[in-house]
Amino acid sequence: MRRFFRIFSLSLTLLLAVLLAVFLWLQHQLRQLPVQQLDYQISQWGFRQLHLQHLSFEYLLDNSPLRVEFKQLTLGWHWQNWRPQLNQLSLEQLAVRLEQLPVTAESEASPAMQLPTEWHLPDWLPAYNTIDQLLLDLPCGEQRCHYQGSLKLKLSDQLSAYGQLAPQHQPDSQLTLQLDYQLQQQWPDIRLQLQVTDLLQLQLLSSLQADQSDTTQAHWQGDMALELQPPPAWLLTELRQWQLVLPETWLQQFQQQVTANSQWQLLVPTQISSQPWQQLTGRMQLQLSSPSPLYLPEFGLITAELEANAEFEQGQLAPFRLAAGGTLTELQLPEPLTALGFKAEPLYWSLSSQHNEAFSLAALPLQFLVSSADRKQQLRAGFQLDLPAQQAVIEQLELQLTQPELSSGDWQLSDWQLSSSLSGMLSAQSMELVSTKPLQLQAIVQNPALELSLARMSLELDELRFSSSGQSSGPAPDIQQKPAHTEQGFMAKASVHATQLLHPAVKPLDWQWQGRLDANSSSDWQFAAEGELAASSGLEFQTTVQAGPEQLAFNWQLADVFLLAGNTLATTLTDWPELLTLQRGRIKHQGELIISQPDDRLKLTSSTELLDLAGFYDTTTFRGLSSQLQLTMEAEQLLLEIPRLTLQQFEQGVVGGPLQLAATYQATLTAPASGTLELFDNELVLFNGRVKLPPMTLDLAQQAWELPLHIHQLDLQQLLTQHPTSDLTGQGLINGRIPLLLSAQGIEVARGRLQAEEPGGRLSYRSPQAQGMAASNPGMKTIVAALDDFHYSVLSSDVSYSTDGHLTLALRLEGRNPAMEGGRPVHLNITLEENIPALITSLQLTNQLNEVIQKRVRERLQQPRQP
Repeated sequence: MRRFFRIFSLSLTLLLAVLLAVFLWLQHQLRQLPVQQLDYQISQWGFRQLHLQHLSFEYLLDNSPLRVEFKQLTLGWHWQNWRPQLNQLSLEQLAVRLEQLPVTAESEASPAMQLPTEWHLPDWLPAYNTIDQLLLDLPCGEQRCHYQGSLKLKLSDQLSAYGQLAPQHQPDSQLTLQLDYQLQQQWPDIRLQLQVTDLLQLQLLSSLQADQSDTTQAHWQGDMALELQPPPAWLLTELRQWQLVLPETWLQQFQQQVTANSQWQLLVPTQISSQPWQQLTGRMQLQLSSPSPLYLPEFGLITAELEANAEFEQGQLAPFRLAAGGTLTELQLPEPLTALGFKAEPLYWSLSSQHNEAFSLAALPLQFLVSSADRKQQLRAGFQLDLPAQQAVIEQLELQLTQPELSSGDWQLSDWQLSSSLSGMLSAQSMELVSTKPLQLQAIVQNPALELSLARMSLELDELRFSSSGQSSGPAPDIQQKPAHTEQGFMAKASVHATQLLHPAVKPLDWQWQGRLDANSSSDWQFAAEGELAASSGLEFQTTVQAGPEQLAFNWQLADVFLLAGNTLATTLTDWPELLTLQRGRIKHQGELIISQPDDRLKLTSSTELLDLAGFYDTTTFRGLSSQLQLTMEAEQLLLEIPRLTLQQFEQGVVGGPLQLAATYQATLTAPASGTLELFDNELVLFNGRVKLPPMTLDLAQQAWELPLHIHQLDLQQLLTQHPTSDLTGQGLINGRIPLLLSAQGIEVARGRLQAEEPGGRLSYRSPQAQGMAASNPGMKTIVAALDDFHYSVLSSDVSYSTDGHLTLALRLEGRNPAMEGGRPVHLNITLEENIPALITSLQLTNQLNEVIQKRVRERLQQPRQP
């Protein structure tokens, strides 16, 4: 009896020690888990079972707290060779709460892998596993979404799993998963059934068997069947909670189920490389039918019928047949295209390939076609798809588009047509396209705001090359973001032809621009265009455009205009002065326009050079006109500079020249005609004398301006020589001051003064008409006799001129005639009146003028005089 008591006491002590060790080990294992806020309560434990009243903890999933709580957790096991073997796991409730969705990391390239040599399930997996209630609390948009479900898993000769999941507010709308897994001769057979109430049914059979003749490969065969129904109401409600709204137009059209079936029998190597396509041997079939449109996010609706059959031999295809086609409707065009007015009409698409000879998956030939019913919109592509490298070699891509009307702001395009032919390469990281034929774009162009219209505008791009590479790195993009290429380049040889360009500033002409375009973007985008602009009138420009994120610069240089060959400016510009004709000389011009961001600040500079111009304006001829004109517009200010202007000679009844002039003009762009004119170094040689205008500043905002003309040593003999009468001759030098008053009414002179230089000069007036009058008038006889050879010491005159062209000279003469009465002194006061426009006209009629000027003079003589 005592011996039995000792054995019993020792056994009990050992049992308590084992249970204590198990309890301490369990506590230690729980604390070693990567969790926080661990809390549990053991309600019962024994030699073969452990029951936890609850177990809860918080786990960080990509820095997002994941709260997990178990209720009524039971673990059962049996002892095998003094080691516990789990045989039961039951759970009354498992609640999982995720605070925020984890960020999906970028997937890396699949490394090489090896098929398992052991397909048995792990020994620690319990034979019976049940979760009576599974509760999920997930973030969806700005609210929370709650789901409930259950899971049962049984392990005997095979693994059978059955699970359900449904929204808490729609418990009858379930996702059901059933999985059967068993081994056949140590290789797995898998049967999977997935069903979503009133939406989807998926069945998958997969069988993997050893190849008895070659242990380095295995037989894999399978069958997949999919049926997809139109989305039920409960699913649409659930998607809206996740802020996913399907287009109503698609839901109305989606009336028939989508079916897909696939079968395969393949030999797969047990050692799978990183490019498993190259190791495929066997055959595959795929059938897809979508008679009702399916919605592709950010694209539109698509219907599809597809059938493919392929046989593989170590990555080589032979034979291969692919036939697919359908429709594309409700296309969602990019916003810039819709802003222009592009309208997406229904399109038909097809994808095909059929080859009996062997070829590699790295060069899969495909033909792709998208076309409208009338074939006015068409994209046709022939390319080779490199599946291992995930890229495509585009052998030929032909694009044809037409749009009846497009608009952007005030620009309106009609009868818009585009055609192009390209080739190149496309991958996820880069794209490169080159033209095989010139890209052609045609349209009728109008801009009512600019009063511009083109009967036809055609653009041709040759030697076109477009490249894009360098997918952006960094954190994985949002699900709605698309992969971006950080470096893009574009270049082409361009030709733009405008037929019958109509604009108030130019005459109806054809225009053409030829040059090169170059654009690229890395950290900042840049655009450049350089070429030659020419009009059918013969006017030509060299142009350069440089654009970037901070500014746009436009430079132009006019090809020298040689007027002897014709005035292309006059035949181009509608505002060319009708009365101005240039016959000889050369004109040079260049300029630059800069628009700076972000405030659209504008700066315009231009330089014009006139070289030895000759011609006539109205009834005035001129020659030897040379000048430089510099124009600057910046910050709402206008500056026009004429550093030097010279004119060798002009003639309008009288001959003058040379003329020298210099001036600057400043104004604001809001009032360009009310600025300040500064004059300096202005001088005219006239009748061998000089007419000078002192440096001065004129405010053009005033109503009238006075120009004090200073007369220096005008040669009286030259003046009288050019006068139309030959009865009066003389000698002497005239000085004086003529205050010229300019206003809107015309030119006026008041209190002008002229006088002869000492010691005077000579006058001789011998007129038959005056001698006839002197014969009957003694007083007149004395005057005529005195003026026959009058030696004057004083010759002065007051000068006045009215806006109607009437000139009045109040002459005072003091002198003598040596042959008259012993040369006694004679004082004469004479008032002379003359109509200057009429005088100039008579002078011009006596001169040899060209036909144009003669015609203008005669026309004015025939016009009735204004009262």
